[in-house]
Amino acid sequence: MKTPFTVERGLRLVAGLFVLLSVLLGVYVNPWFFAFTAFVGANLLQSAFTNWCPMMAVLRKAGLKQLIIVAAALLVPVSAVAQQIEREAPGTTVSFIGGGATATSTVGPLLGGTVLYDVDSRLSLEGQGAWFRRGPGAESFSLTGSVLVNLLSLGSRAVPYAAIGGGVYRASFDLANARLLGAVEGRFGPGAAFCPSPGVGYMHGAGFGFGECPVDGGAGFWGVGHMPRFYARRLGTIVVPAAGAWEARAFTDPALSIGGGVRVALAPRLDVRPDARAMVVFDGSDRHTVGTFAVNIGYRF
Repeated sequence: MKTPFTVERGLRLVAGLFVLLSVLLGVYVNPWFFAFTAFVGANLLQSAFTNWCPMMAVLRKAGLKQLIIVAAALLVPVSAVAQQIEREAPGTTVSFIGGGATATSTVGPLLGGTVLYDVDSRLSLEGQGAWFRRGPGAESFSLTGSVLVNLLSLGSRAVPYAAIGGGVYRASFDLANARLLGAVEGRFGPGAAFCPSPGVGYMHGAGFGFGECPVDGGAGFWGVGHMPRFYARRLGTIVVPAAGAWEARAFTDPALSIGGGVRVALAPRLDVRPDARAMVVFDGSDRHTVGTFAVNIGYRF
């Protein structure tokens, strides 16, 4: 009987591929690639205790076999070519970004662009704009500036770096979507007011809501569905508009971005840059974290 190729088996395959590739790059290109080997090991270790692994979420969402085939096809040639090419003097690189992001229980595609200016061989400045699909009825856009500290000189074939920066993060939600507030029930007309609460649909009575809501349960509570609490608690009183359907809401907040990656020279003016970041979004003392993994493909001027 043929054993199905499950997500768990795919995770072991991807982890093994990353370990073998990073060890080969560490031996033949630069020892700093061993840091990525350590990162994979640390992530496997923490997942044993937390039962949370971001790669499993990506594999489920993106399609297991397709993702593995693409990763194998891209990573192996990159490692081979990187051994032969050295980067020219510091310059400015304009890149396209493609990858994935995860926030709360949501995993979705990430698209955007960056401009990277090399101040010198050790320090670079980055401006980035990115769009993230948070699922049906929800999306976000970030605009950030970061400082990249190159751990090796730009003359190296592959340059690992650490990045830290900040900017703004804007999340928007179509509240009428079935995953969020859903459709307004027929018995509630325009002007009806509710307090937001966890769950789905209409509820009545004490103890459902969260956040500050002056309605105090007068008309009841309405569940926010899959909307993260970070945003749901800020809805305040939700009122059925004249059109008889919930409207869209957007939130713009400051954000801190921290992470790192590797700059790999595919050609004297062509760079590929795998990059992983954690973006922490703030509203007062409350925080919301978005994780991203993307590949930058850029041309150096």
